[in-house]
Amino acid sequence: MFEHLEEKEAVKTAALIEVNGYRFYKLLAERTENKEVRAIFKKLADDEKKHLKVIETMFFPEAGFTEQITEEEIEIEDYLEREGRADLFTRRINIDDLVASIDTQKKALMVALDTEKHSVHFFEHLSKRSSTEEGRRIYRELVEEEMSHVSQIEAMLAD
Repeated sequence: MFEHLEEKEAVKTAALIEVNGYRFYKLLAERTENKEVRAIFKKLADDEKKHLKVIETMFFPEAGFTEQITEEEIEIEDYLEREGRADLFTRRINIDDLVASIDTQKKALMVALDTEKHSVHFFEHLSKRSSTEEGRRIYRELVEEEMSHVSQIEAMLAD
């Protein structure tokens, strides 16, 4: 499945999306006073952690990575940035600084919505390029999870 460098980089980028998403939602949950919103951010953080475990379990061994992601293994794919997507979580960023710069709940939700939509597109792209049925199935499951996040965030914004 990972004959090309781009595919290996895609796996690292997918893991980075989940790591940054987890950190982002965890911090938002800790800093949000509204109990209902806090519970949603906590659920989103837990989901991202589960997604990372799926990626680590299913794709890391085949890609030749260790069982758990490390900062040194995470390198960003340049082509994602060139495409101009909302790829905030595909970069090495300081999540603490990001959350500190968000001064309203609406801004936090807008950032979250953009990054979740990007994740949907990213995993859809990987599902189409995967050379195995198992890979396509896993990426489609991740797409569905990220789409549920988009719906949850859109509902929160509508309220």
